[in-house]
Amino acid sequence: MKLETWVSLASFGLAIMFVALILSLYNFLIGPEGEGPNRVTDPGGLLIQQVSISAAPSIILACFVFVLTRTTGNRPAGLLLVGAGAVMIAGMLAALGLLPRIPAQYAVGGITVVPYIFAVAGAAVAGLGGYLTARATRVRAPGHLDDLR
Repeated sequence: MKLETWVSLASFGLAIMFVALILSLYNFLIGPEGEGPNRVTDPGGLLIQQVSISAAPSIILACFVFVLTRTTGNRPAGLLLVGAGAVMIAGMLAALGLLPRIPAQYAVGGITVVPYIFAVAGAAVAGLGGYLTARATRVRAPGHLDDLR
């Protein structure tokens, strides 16, 4: 596989990791009885940590793949980016479903805004992947003399 395929696979994995981290954070903030966690927490700090560990690198790697293959395209890399975008969109829709159950004292800072931002970012990543998939050039059969350019 080419470098851009491996990088898009890493972007896909980081998107899955981000969705899992956000959903677990929101479930933690809801708490066992729906009254919040039993511990003192800083939801804003946890959110910044999760975004910087998984979401931002996933989007940066998707942009890197796009820059590498924007002229020739790459079908496997494009499909992986479409998958990463779809995972991010689906996860953020699930997070929006959990958002009303989070107690008001824990719904601070970006907790209420992050699902909207990263749903749009997931759509952008899926769009980049769709572009790369559509742009992929036809693979020529090896051994033709007219391909010696």
